[in-house]
Amino acid sequence: VHPTAVVDPTATLEDGVSIGPHAVLGPGCTIGARTVISAGCVLGRAITIGPDSWLHPRVTIYDGTTIGARAILHSGAILGADGFGFAMTAGRWEKFPQVGRVELGDDVEIGANACVDRAALGVTRIGDGTKLDNMVHVGHNCAIGRHVVVAAQTGFSGGVTIGDYAVVGGQVGVGDKARIESKAIVGSGAGILTSKIVRAGEPVWGTPARPLREYLETLAAAAKTPELRRQVRDLTARLELLEKKLS
Repeated sequence: VHPTAVVDPTATLEDGVSIGPHAVLGPGCTIGARTVISAGCVLGRAITIGPDSWLHPRVTIYDGTTIGARAILHSGAILGADGFGFAMTAGRWEKFPQVGRVELGDDVEIGANACVDRAALGVTRIGDGTKLDNMVHVGHNCAIGRHVVVAAQTGFSGGVTIGDYAVVGGQVGVGDKARIESKAIVGSGAGILTSKIVRAGEPVWGTPARPLREYLETLAAAAKTPELRRQVRDLTARLELLEKKLS
């Protein structure tokens, strides 16, 4: 434990734990064997981290979060911040209390500056072996399955469910309570509307997300639009000339 670190006396550090400069561990934290807490990390109350995990500098973990074994959290990651929950009351937004927590399975990796929000009620859960890229946002009450991979700048709204082994590309936006089934593939930049279901099988692309074959057909049709406009102008001109001759 570095001499500048602040570790609450009620925290439990198992064998081989390393606590870096200016790190802060709150009351009731339990840190598994051989886990590394790097410089500037801040852990709130009653946080549990499994063995052989590694928190890079400046990771922030809010109260009550549970992290499994062999987790890797990159710099700037934030786990357990309040979900984005507000209700309109008498013409103003009132904050809906966010009293749930976050739970990560074993072998989870969270990218730099990624955020995983606590549940409003219950648990925001990320399953074993799942990997989140940099700047991914996981909203309150999401349930992400095992061995899911999510590329950078993707955002999941509240209550999204993702099945095991799903693949989600970068800059994907997913609406409230949408469901991505196990082994489904979502292409980069796709938009999934609220409460929609993405089935496994053919990858989906585009906004709103649709099967890749259909998406490519739409792109091909759009590419022909300039030529179709020229043809319409030509036909219109010919029709006008013909009408003048007939009159």
